[in-house]
Amino acid sequence: MGPVSHMITETDWYTIKYIWKDYLWPIRASAIEPHSAMLLDGTFEIKNFDNKATFLVYHENGSIAGCNSGHLCNDNSYRSRGLYVFPQYRKKGIGKKLLEYTINIARKENADLVWSYPRYESWNTYKSAGFSLVSDWAMSETGVNAYCVIKF
Repeated sequence: MGPVSHMITETDWYTIKYIWKDYLWPIRASAIEPHSAMLLDGTFEIKNFDNKATFLVYHENGSIAGCNSGHLCNDNSYRSRGLYVFPQYRKKGIGKKLLEYTINIARKENADLVWSYPRYESWNTYKSAGFSLVSDWAMSETGVNAYCVIKF
């Protein structure tokens, strides 16, 4: 058996969409789109869709182990969105690596901060990547979520 091959690469929306639809948000009723209009303050800005979204996959031995995405919002924050690691690859730091990669993209795009809206079950991964909670946990369409940020 050879060495483990793992890496993060940028991909397209269609590679990530099925993971979000079938695994991350299987009971979600609202449309799953490549961008989010959501802002950190809880308001919505459709102009977020005008900004380039980046889609990431973490490969391990030729298979997709996890994914994440991000995009600049019109308030110059950067939304990290759609973090998912398949169960057989969890507890290996893959989620943290995907978040750190996303944070670096936000820095390159000169964002003021990175924010996300993780589920309660994922919080330890976000915390390990340096995020801080900025809201209480509350029920959402996809579970119990809270807002978190990393400020630059």
